[in-house]
Amino acid sequence: MKTSHYGWAMKFSLLSISMLLTSYNAIAGAMPALIKQFPEQSRTNVELLTTAPTCAMIVMIIVSGLLAKSVSDRTLVVTGISIATVFGIIPFFLTNNFWLIMASRIGLGIGLGLINSLAVSLIGKYFSGEERATLMGFRSAFVALGQATLTLIAGFLLNFGWHGPFLLYILAIPVLILFVVFVPKEPVERTSDAVSDPGDKQRVNAPVLAITAFLFFTVTMYSGVTVRLSSVITASGFGTMQQASTLLSVMVFCGMLMGFVFGKVHRLLKRQTLTLGVVFLTAACFLIYFAPNFPVLCVGALLAGLAYPTMIAYCFNKINEVCPPHSLNLCTSVVLVGCNLSIFTAPYMLKLAAMLISSEELQSPFLVYGIALTVLAIGCGLWFARRQPESPRS
Repeated sequence: MKTSHYGWAMKFSLLSISMLLTSYNAIAGAMPALIKQFPEQSRTNVELLTTAPTCAMIVMIIVSGLLAKSVSDRTLVVTGISIATVFGIIPFFLTNNFWLIMASRIGLGIGLGLINSLAVSLIGKYFSGEERATLMGFRSAFVALGQATLTLIAGFLLNFGWHGPFLLYILAIPVLILFVVFVPKEPVERTSDAVSDPGDKQRVNAPVLAITAFLFFTVTMYSGVTVRLSSVITASGFGTMQQASTLLSVMVFCGMLMGFVFGKVHRLLKRQTLTLGVVFLTAACFLIYFAPNFPVLCVGALLAGLAYPTMIAYCFNKINEVCPPHSLNLCTSVVLVGCNLSIFTAPYMLKLAAMLISSEELQSPFLVYGIALTVLAIGCGLWFARRQPESPRS
């Protein structure tokens, strides 16, 4: 296996920016307190505080692709992390105005959107072959590590009130320092024909659109778990907000472990790795819906944690293989737009799923999700079973 000359300091620094990408979700454990704090707002509106940053991220992912033609990747990353840090901590100082907090969350999304696609495409820019696939798995692990760590910290900060978790965004500063110090401005040698040069005409093909549609569908359901889980736990009497926040942290910690072993799982299962991820998420939704007690619900949450990085790492590694020449930045941006759009709409999809079975129970959407995912899992398994074995590609 061909490997690059970059050391672990550079790899860790590059991967560390992925730890910030889902930081908007770290406040999910505070959702019951936020709903209580703003009784004049609907549950859906308050839940949007968790996912609203993804709306701005969608726009900025597109904008960052345009800016990349005239602004360096390094400048975009530094600017994005700086913006996310400032806007992320603003709600800590605003305790009464819901819409100012919402605006600050959108500002957080602007910062994260500037670095979102770069966190993926820079791996394709600096690395290739199995090393790239392994680092894509590690990237998913770092996303989970960031979410687990920040969610755990957010749970601790809840002891200081509902606004406490917003202080955690100050932790983006060390990530910024690592990136500036250890990641070179440009790779020593070109690693992928998919990476675009200025003036290259980029395009999106059918496989990339299929990946986008798949992730929109599945990430919507995973996001529904993270948005609604703490409310299900507290409303059912299974546990407290702190316990819910801890479970969310453990859930993504499982995802981190899966990310670290993704390379080995992929070498063993090949295409069926994606089917495994869908099966995990299917089981998770059914367990959360039928859970008679807290331990069973925990198993469902942990399976969801395993599902997300499995599907994400597989799909983003596959982009490098199927996207048209010189189109990696565009294709990555298109897929990320689909992912972030699904996250933003997750609260509405939860409401729609409940309406389909005419139920007002908080866990009712997960029955609908479980049935839909069962169909998808069977379809994936049969589709990949009929395909030719994957051939190695560097």
